[in-house]
Amino acid sequence: MNMPEHITQEFLDLIKLPNPNSNAKRLNYLLVMPRIAMNDDTIYMMPYGLCLVSSALKASGRNVFTLNLNYKTNPYELLRQEIVNNSIDVVATGGLSGQFSLLKEILDTAKSVNQNIITITGGGIITADPNVAMEALETADYGIIGEGEIAINDLAYALENNEDINSVAGLVLPDGTITAQRPEIANLDILPFPDYDGLELAMVLRDNLHAQSWFENNAVSITLSRSCPYNCTFCFHSSGKKYRRRSLDNIFEELDWITEKYGGSFFIINDELFISNKRFLTAFCSRIKKYNIRYWVQTRVDTVSKEILQLLKDSGCSVISYGVESADNRILKSMRKNITVEQIERAFDLALEVGLPAYGNLIFGDVEETPETIGTCLNWWKNHPQYNIFILYILTFPGTHLYKVACERGIIKDRVKYLIDNDTQINVTKMSDEEYWDIIKKVELFQIMTANGVDVDFADISEQINVLRSNLEKLVTKHKIAIWPTIFSTINLLNSISEMFVNADNVFFVNSAPKDTRLQGIERFGKSVFEPDIIMEHNIDIVLYAYTQTASAERIYERICSVIRDQYPQIKRVIRLSELLDKDFVC
Repeated sequence: MNMPEHITQEFLDLIKLPNPNSNAKRLNYLLVMPRIAMNDDTIYMMPYGLCLVSSALKASGRNVFTLNLNYKTNPYELLRQEIVNNSIDVVATGGLSGQFSLLKEILDTAKSVNQNIITITGGGIITADPNVAMEALETADYGIIGEGEIAINDLAYALENNEDINSVAGLVLPDGTITAQRPEIANLDILPFPDYDGLELAMVLRDNLHAQSWFENNAVSITLSRSCPYNCTFCFHSSGKKYRRRSLDNIFEELDWITEKYGGSFFIINDELFISNKRFLTAFCSRIKKYNIRYWVQTRVDTVSKEILQLLKDSGCSVISYGVESADNRILKSMRKNITVEQIERAFDLALEVGLPAYGNLIFGDVEETPETIGTCLNWWKNHPQYNIFILYILTFPGTHLYKVACERGIIKDRVKYLIDNDTQINVTKMSDEEYWDIIKKVELFQIMTANGVDVDFADISEQINVLRSNLEKLVTKHKIAIWPTIFSTINLLNSISEMFVNADNVFFVNSAPKDTRLQGIERFGKSVFEPDIIMEHNIDIVLYAYTQTASAERIYERICSVIRDQYPQIKRVIRLSELLDKDFVC
């Protein structure tokens, strides 16, 4: 076992170390990272919290093994072998609510090897709704609420010495018992650095991986702070309520360690209030400039100035992410964003003036959302093509204010089933369900059309849908078609336009990673998702490209076309969805 870096005496004084008493049990621990990347050539963001928990457990001197399930052949068989070969007594894992199925498979696999094995789960999935998560996971023995670095060591000590588990703060037990609340860690500097050795950061930094979104290859995440003092309705903070930031010396000690050992060249700086303290920001930029590296930051639009943006750019910041969310002041107020559209425009204009790429999202679905507010946002989006704004939807995750509203209104009737289904795009607006899903369909089509250079007014979108429906149904009568890449949002959009097209026997769902998490819920359409070789088996001659995530649409389109040219010469044509908006389309 490799010991983590930066083990402080202050941290060791806070945790319960193994009892040298010969009567204490000597347990073997296995910490497991879920399989986040479904494709072996795709980057994923290392879960910083899980890496810290692994370091914290190792720092105690306990016998800890680690297993990263990403980039592994037969990962769950490998998990079984690890448990058997290392005589594992305790399996620990953790993650977010959206990773429910990944976490459950780890726990279920562990219990299938040995029913007496002790299973521990932590992270946002537990903190957001502890009893619901434990009931849904079924095979978790203990859940850790909130920060896990100290809690997991206290729990380990209780297990080793047969102490009363109820005396360990910050736990949820299978019977629903929630133990005393654990205080937040006041001084983040005392924590060990993340266990990047044990959880294989080097695998993520390989040169042959495809970067996602605006993150580059060789991207390493570093977290400067915890929590946020704001209370946006769609957000949930699993690390406590009080905002705490690490010292500059501690941050740069970790940065030195990462660059020297792993050679990361692009850093994702996680700090909700990165720009809020000008003195801190100035000192940070002065120090990081010497490293000659690139980095990404996120911030609020009401904190920026031209001077600050220039400072960031000059120090190596190559991209900034703004919290936008809406272009309607009524919705921004309802979201508790405490910003205005005017501030959003000013922040983007300043970034353009300085030459620092800036990004943001519009997310539709607030409780006060109406067709009018959505139309306002879309027209604003269309009229500001110089801004890098992506269109997304509010996902109602456990723990958020919107989740609580949905439960109180009876929109979420069964919280356990809701977590298991992971179908988090629900209607919490004032619109009827029929009206909501109809307008979502129109929004999806509007952004695809606009992104493909089609000039359309949102008010006229219904007419365009009729043209699209006609051409889809005409196409399916003459060809065998592969929808590639298939993701749930794409099929849902196409189904809302033409069920006849989606249900046709000669329409095939294709994805290079049939177990991609973005396919969750696809079973409702009654079809299987195939790997691309189905094209050869069924003599498919048309590929329909209808990817709805505009941030990476062009890159994915080019990759698919390249694969088709090399491997599937019988494909006569790759048709983009925007082509089907032509009334004179010929198939």
